[in-house]
Amino acid sequence: MKKVIVQDTNCDLLETLTFLLEEASFEVLPVLHYKDVVSLINVFNPHLILLDFRLSGEESVSVCTAIKQGFPSLPVVALSCNHDIQTEYARAGFDDYIFKPFDIDHLFTVLGKY
Repeated sequence: MKKVIVQDTNCDLLETLTFLLEEASFEVLPVLHYKDVVSLINVFNPHLILLDFRLSGEESVSVCTAIKQGFPSLPVVALSCNHDIQTEYARAGFDDYIFKPFDIDHLFTVLGKY
């Protein structure tokens, strides 16, 4: 079973993503706050991280950088409604992105890559 940490600051979206992924047989660890993500990696041992990329992305870029320093092969996918996320995600160190609001089929296509 694939394990995924899902971080989003929107409680409703976090709950929805958790439900969708669990229904698709993923083991999900939902996380509301950025600061908690890195410390949970060794405990949960995920195959992938979905990370909220908000506004300037400053907090999420910092967390992505910390993840990549400690776990360079762990894929980190940005979740974002930013209009320029398709050009910004790679510069910020993310492996991929999912544009919000997202299409469920696209969500699973991106997750399937990793």
